[in-house]
Amino acid sequence: MDCKTAQPQLGPYLDKAMAPSERAPIEAHLAKCRRCAEELAQMTETVSALVPQADVPVPEHLWSSIEARLNQGQRHRLRRLPWRLFQRPPAMAASILFVIGAGILAASWLGGGAEASAASVDFSVLLDALPLDADRAFQKFLTRYGARQVSVMQARKRGAGLSFDLPETLPGGFELERVFVLRFGAHLGVAARYSRDGELLAAIFHPPVEREQFGTHRNYACVIGQHRGHEVAVGDWKLVHLTSPTTCHCVLSRLDAATELPAVMQKLAPQYFSGDGKQPATNQDHHHTHDG
Repeated sequence: MDCKTAQPQLGPYLDKAMAPSERAPIEAHLAKCRRCAEELAQMTETVSALVPQADVPVPEHLWSSIEARLNQGQRHRLRRLPWRLFQRPPAMAASILFVIGAGILAASWLGGGAEASAASVDFSVLLDALPLDADRAFQKFLTRYGARQVSVMQARKRGAGLSFDLPETLPGGFELERVFVLRFGAHLGVAARYSRDGELLAAIFHPPVEREQFGTHRNYACVIGQHRGHEVAVGDWKLVHLTSPTTCHCVLSRLDAATELPAVMQKLAPQYFSGDGKQPATNQDHHHTHDG
């Protein structure tokens, strides 16, 4: 492993978001590369300054407990939220509410079998960090939504209600590296990391929601092949969305939406790109709104 390969993986390594088999080559490289070791040390120092030092114990079966509660058929009202929450500035209050809805704090708010809902997906955590480091930006998004690394077979099983595929390779030479299951409120989503010579291509699949938030980044209409969707550009990076009746197909890449991306979407969403020439349901059909 060389520096070009190791450096994009230092973030996930530091966040302990890698399997032991993936950590071993990085540790071997760090043992002999002073430059990468110093960079990791600086990253560790920065994180230590931002994150409280006290470790918060995580129950062994927390995820399965949350999942069981969220999937219960009974619907109950959430406990009344503290009034102080609504005295916060609107942006902060919205952020806190969404974290609760995403299930990160579900164990404390879902007492009595209450069920959260996927009212929005906030892509600003991904888009805001893109200009600095695309790999770390994607990792922040995964962390935000409680990602768990799984196999392709497990992802297909967990995301059985979604329309997607996860081929080992994509047009243009991108190869599948890791697959994740995410939690968007009461619903599961799937994400995949592809790369080509260290260049990231991220695919995210989630149920259609009422609102997608992009922070300060603007949303534009776009056409991918014959299919209408929307696009958010940050420099030469593009986050493109195509929505079918069951699934929002989101791809983060540097690919051209007119010439390169259609072939990729054909592989990632074969049911959406049926090849019959018919126009599928669009974002407008589902009355989505987009903040940007």
